[in-house]
Amino acid sequence: MENLDIIPITQESPVSWDRHLGTADADTLNAWLEKGEAFLVDIREPHEFEEERIAGAFLIPMSRFNPDTFPRLPDLKTVLVSRNGHRAVAVAEMLSDFDGIHVLDGGMDAWAEAGYELEE
Repeated sequence: MENLDIIPITQESPVSWDRHLGTADADTLNAWLEKGEAFLVDIREPHEFEEERIAGAFLIPMSRFNPDTFPRLPDLKTVLVSRNGHRAVAVAEMLSDFDGIHVLDGGMDAWAEAGYELEE
């Protein structure tokens, strides 16, 4: 298996997710959240989530992640977020039977760099 730490998080990624994985930059995610079009899932660990998070995110830690119990919300775009996007890509791979999964490109770091606020 390829090292996910060096896979660029783009739709042209060499991993075969083209059917179900997309990316969203911070501006796109912000627009989706403002319109109520996204289900945002933070897959970081609880101590990271407690320190800071994107408003409206639901915590489902990667360490406890179970694709069999992951909620399917067909009317919303599901967006996974981690610190820099690498863990979110790994979780997205576990959801290979889902359509419409997105990863926040660059993760929390990109969200903050784009100037969007984080809750503490």
